[in-house]
Amino acid sequence: MMENLINDLLDLAKVASSNFTTFNEYFSLPEIVYGALEIVSSQAALKKINLTGVIAHSSQLCLIQKIYGDKRRYLQFLINFLSNSLTFTREKGQVTVYIEILEHQEKVVNSI
Repeated sequence: MMENLINDLLDLAKVASSNFTTFNEYFSLPEIVYGALEIVSSQAALKKINLTGVIAHSSQLCLIQKIYGDKRRYLQFLINFLSNSLTFTREKGQVTVYIEILEHQEKVVNSI
């Protein structure tokens, strides 16, 4: 967790000095989500929070296996989001990351 905080601070310094760059590539969204869940799982365990990830329709899994973007930034965003969610969730609560491709999004993805 400390490493993530340091990386976030370094990124803020880069943004302030206009040296912020991204590295775009294809990556698996479920892999990133479950990686982020694993990273914050100890924080969830301390508060006895049930932490889960759900993919709405397994038939859509192939549509989210090749997302184009900065894999590290997605992971960074999810870790920050989950960490904040855990901070503000009561003890023995529930935090769920729910992935779903909506019908209009599926049409766009299929047309690419």
